[in-house]
Amino acid sequence: MTRLATIRRHAPSHVRGLCKVETAAVATSCATELFVRCAPLAAGNSRNGCRLQAQAIYESLAASLERLGAALGHVAIEKVFLRNVVADFHCFQEARIDAYRRHGISGQRLPATTYVGQAPCTSGQDVELQAYAVVPTSPGSARVQPLSPANEHATVKLIEIGQVRHLYIANVSGEGREHMPLGPFRRQSDTMFDTALELLREHGATFREVLRTWIYLDDIDRDYQALNDSRNAFFQRQDVRRLPASTGIGGKLHPGGTLCTLDVYALLNPAIAQVEVMRTPTLNEAPQYGSSFSRGMKMALPEQTYLFISGTASVDEQGQTAHVGDVRGQLERMLLNVEGLLTPQGAAWSDLVQGVTFLKSPEYAEVYRELCQERGIVDVPHTVVQADVCRPELLSEMEAIAVVPTKRA
Repeated sequence: MTRLATIRRHAPSHVRGLCKVETAAVATSCATELFVRCAPLAAGNSRNGCRLQAQAIYESLAASLERLGAALGHVAIEKVFLRNVVADFHCFQEARIDAYRRHGISGQRLPATTYVGQAPCTSGQDVELQAYAVVPTSPGSARVQPLSPANEHATVKLIEIGQVRHLYIANVSGEGREHMPLGPFRRQSDTMFDTALELLREHGATFREVLRTWIYLDDIDRDYQALNDSRNAFFQRQDVRRLPASTGIGGKLHPGGTLCTLDVYALLNPAIAQVEVMRTPTLNEAPQYGSSFSRGMKMALPEQTYLFISGTASVDEQGQTAHVGDVRGQLERMLLNVEGLLTPQGAAWSDLVQGVTFLKSPEYAEVYRELCQERGIVDVPHTVVQADVCRPELLSEMEAIAVVPTKRA
């Protein structure tokens, strides 16, 4: 008989006075999946602020994983949120590589990592890390296989947990496979989607197997409509009918001149899962106003069900912005919409294992944290950063992953 997953969130810890660490674990018969957030406590008030915070992150991450029976070598995916990606990318990268090297990890064994310029909404904090690790239950029950795309910045990981084969592609840009010169946004966006498709095809997949995407735009106010035009045309050419869950959000990018990047998650053997588009009566469907994505995606595996919540903002049933100019009103509507996606799936805020909230101004963070406390959104690996949202009048957006045990028929 198939057993059901155990999902637990660990109380936040302050590792050696360096970082606040939040962790959620999903334990199944084949592996334990760990979702971790590391937020440095020390202020970045010196020339080496980001480097010192990066060192604190990896020392804390290693210590926290060890306490949970894991190690840095189990980390498969990272997302790095930098206050100043232009100034701090290289020093963070150097500190990261050095930390992994000291644990015997280098080259292709390094995690797939996305860097985005979105400032943490905590004064003095220059950087924050979200990490995902896979710890096999027994030898060979799970593994992370690094793959080498012919693209300077993209990273590909094949994550096999039991019979389930996950493909994660990080940091696909508009540079293309042959290091073609960067051009205007539409050219970069078209190339970005085409490159991702090539990488998927190398592993027998297309965008029909893609369940989740993350798209970062250097200037979202200027380029979001062009992104929609590019994505709509691409999905039409590829006959993508079940639209992935997605986040399209503003963020400064590396290297300079990069106007958009894409992360992709695909399930390579979809027959093993029940996959359904998620909906809520509080939101219309995004394609009705020209955006080709689903509000959320449910992936029910034999033991655990993942709920991928797309970037969700203060949008009403007609697709209009609700509570224009009202910060609290927009935050409450955003949370209402996310809750409306979770509830029909038998999930609640307590089932979140990861979240990222994007605020147009860090000044909104205090009221947002109050609202999270009221709803019990605590002790979650939950990053809050500053970023522009897809409409100038939208003040916030939230994405999340929830996991619940799969119900037996």
